[in-house]
Amino acid sequence: MSIILIVVQMILLRKDFPKQYLLQIPVSIVFSWFIDLTMKQLSFMNPDTYLMSFISLLAGCAILGVGVYLEMVADVVMLPGESFVKAVSVTLHKDFGKTKVVFDSSMTIIACAMGFVIFHKLAGVREGTVIAALLVGMIARFLKRKLGFIENFLLENARVTEEKEMEEDRNNIVIT
Repeated sequence: MSIILIVVQMILLRKDFPKQYLLQIPVSIVFSWFIDLTMKQLSFMNPDTYLMSFISLLAGCAILGVGVYLEMVADVVMLPGESFVKAVSVTLHKDFGKTKVVFDSSMTIIACAMGFVIFHKLAGVREGTVIAALLVGMIARFLKRKLGFIENFLLENARVTEEKEMEEDRNNIVIT
């Protein structure tokens, strides 16, 4: 699925697709390895009540929402899912958070349909999947709205630093 999302990004962004976006492939592999490692390390956590499962779900959504927000602010190589959402939101001039909710909801609907086609019943998707599909994008969007000053501060500092470096380069005289 990651490769398909990267190919669609290439189609959407065309000449604006940066070559470094291809780093999504090894990043996805490493990220998957970390998920497996974390699942093994947290295997002792097995909520025994529905309430504890729900609280764990909300905590996971909050952590994931913060992670997605930080990916956006840092403007580094993103995972294919988030990078796809970014490509769609940039191409269509839509809000990232809203686009993320639509994308995650679409993936949930596709998973439901696949469950019905393959298993002839709803399989692998329950209320937690639906809640996560709706909540993660809203959390990232909320953080972008409330913490946008951090992004502006970082961008301003980067601009000032770049201007200083350009000024220093102009003042350097090389005699050969």
